[in-house]
Amino acid sequence: MMESLPFNNGQKREQNLSSSVYEAIKNKIINGELMPASILMERTIADEFGVSRTPVREALKRLSQEGWVDWEERRRAVVSEITISKILELFTLREMMEPFAIKKAIEGGHTQILAGQLAAAYEDMEASKDSPVDFMKHDMEFHAAIVHSMKLLSINMMWQKISDDMMRLVMHSVYPRRDTAVILHEHKELIDALWNSDAKKALECIRGHFSVIVDMFKQKRENF
Repeated sequence: MMESLPFNNGQKREQNLSSSVYEAIKNKIINGELMPASILMERTIADEFGVSRTPVREALKRLSQEGWVDWEERRRAVVSEITISKILELFTLREMMEPFAIKKAIEGGHTQILAGQLAAAYEDMEASKDSPVDFMKHDMEFHAAIVHSMKLLSINMMWQKISDDMMRLVMHSVYPRRDTAVILHEHKELIDALWNSDAKKALECIRGHFSVIVDMFKQKRENF
């Protein structure tokens, strides 16, 4: 049997540094500190984090593989653009997943349990309505609770895979176009419908929540 090659301390340190730089840059992209088309200079990033250029290069390579960064001519790294096609792709996926989760809760008689979980996330959203980043994080927690209520590993893994992308897209492309009070109202309507075990209303609420966003970006694409 082949033995795995052990990493020496220097290699482990480089890996840890690369992971730290990767997480830091990704978080800056998600929360808007680094906007689309921002240039990412290896030397500047290395100086900022007090590391060599090697872990920065590895971090940028990983970010590129995951679609957060694009490489331009002369191997210059830039933050990837947010496209309408990407927004529609992810929201169409959610438009299928979340109503299905609500249906499962209704069929299983778990609507009030789910309503309680959503109410907790709703309170956090309401408390952070003046902080866009925190509000969107709690909004994602609200919708994650819906998806996770199905207790289906494959669906949970899919959600985990798209959640960072969703946070960025919502933060930059959806949140600026929607009123916080309207978002809260839509969420409250869904919670109330679940508390009352009103299956028809609950499905109308979740479908309506997504159709507004999908229609908004479809119209934007047509007018481009």
